[in-house]
Amino acid sequence: MKRLLLPLIPFLCLSCNPSDKEYKDYSKEVIITGKVLNSDFYPQEKDLTLIVPFFRDQETKYVVPIAEDGSFSFRFSPYAKLRNVQISKYADHLFVSPGDSLHVEIDFKNILNPKISGDAEKRNQEINTFAQSGRYYIEDYLIRRDLEPEAFETELQQEYQLRQERRQEFLDTYKPDEEIRQYTDKLLKIDYYRILIDYLSTRSWQNKDISRYNEQEIFAKADSLFEGEIIPSNIFKLTETISSFITCQIYKVKKEKTTFDDFVAYPTGKNIKQYLYAASISRSLVSNDTTLFSSRQKQLDSIVHIPVLSQVLHSAYQNKKDFLKNPRTVSNYMLYGNYSDMPGLKVDMDFMKPVYEIMDKYKGKVIYLDFWTTACSPCLGEMEPLKKLRKEFSPEDVVMVSICAGGPRKTWEDLVKRLDLQQPGIDCLYQTDFADDKSLIKILNRLELKGYPHYLLLNREGIIVDYGTVVRPSDPRTKQKINSLL
Repeated sequence: MKRLLLPLIPFLCLSCNPSDKEYKDYSKEVIITGKVLNSDFYPQEKDLTLIVPFFRDQETKYVVPIAEDGSFSFRFSPYAKLRNVQISKYADHLFVSPGDSLHVEIDFKNILNPKISGDAEKRNQEINTFAQSGRYYIEDYLIRRDLEPEAFETELQQEYQLRQERRQEFLDTYKPDEEIRQYTDKLLKIDYYRILIDYLSTRSWQNKDISRYNEQEIFAKADSLFEGEIIPSNIFKLTETISSFITCQIYKVKKEKTTFDDFVAYPTGKNIKQYLYAASISRSLVSNDTTLFSSRQKQLDSIVHIPVLSQVLHSAYQNKKDFLKNPRTVSNYMLYGNYSDMPGLKVDMDFMKPVYEIMDKYKGKVIYLDFWTTACSPCLGEMEPLKKLRKEFSPEDVVMVSICAGGPRKTWEDLVKRLDLQQPGIDCLYQTDFADDKSLIKILNRLELKGYPHYLLLNREGIIVDYGTVVRPSDPRTKQKINSLL
């Protein structure tokens, strides 16, 4: 079969070995100050969230209160020469470099048009014109994944050429500086490879032939996009697309779940490998599991050199260690939000009442919450370990609450009966018995639920001392953690 020639995209030479590259120190803080106007238009909004992109569900979030006069401020290190961040719901495209000082004015009566001034005012205006207008930048390629390769490639090349022409129009009109030229160029190329590799992944999962594509040549072409110091947020999406493709390829050979070492060993470019490695380490930290990082730290430091990866991972690891050592602050924020220093005041978080009711009902006991769904195989696989864990402790000391957060009621009822879950010391609740639909969504977001199953462990004082998948019943450390609370 004819082998596909790779797309006609002008690329730089392949990046050097990252261990030979000296990355600059981009830890100098960015300062974003601002003011909210007409705050009484949305009186329920008491704080703002700055999101620094990372892998899915692993973004760094900074939450600050809105002062009485409407003012707010953020300080953070970008760890990149140029990258985009956002103030959730109000300013989706803020572009920053180390040392920048920006001022953002948010009018709650006109939330779609924040005003940006300061060091990066011109740059923000230009990139926002490129990214937000829809005239110059189109992110999504609406190309069907069921097309045969020849038809797919034709559409892909046409769509990519259109995007390049629009970018050139933007460059000719606004004549931005070199950094913006590099940023917009990288943005388009990342989008191109996302759709291409996603297409290959889709065909591969469907057991369709992809032999006309040279996988290693594609990785070699894409690798330079992962090098460095200008970081569009879609680079993390491309990492996830490549991860899915690799998962499929390994599974087709091994017929079993992909391991961490599989990703490390898979032949990709040196820079792609840094992102894949970082994504795997980061996923474990999200679930509060610090063991993978601590056991692989030397390997991590030898492989991952890009500051936006290495610095964020080290910081996340330290934050998780600090939480596990002293969880009260994080627990209070998760449970009580704006009144984290006054847990008795819960008026602004009525949606959390179902959680408060469980805490009040079992006050003075260790509480173990299990959120699951009827269609989640890993959830069901933890039910026998849950019952075994239940037998290890007296119901007078430990209570377990099993909350089905998704699936038909009849299916839930059948599973509870078949799995014999309704036992002394295990409270089995269906989602609508626990909370209404809107409140349930807010509760799951508040408790940082990223997927199922999800567990919370609260001590006798009602403090969340651990959460995520790391405290699953089958993990022997869970028993040890509960014992330590008695």
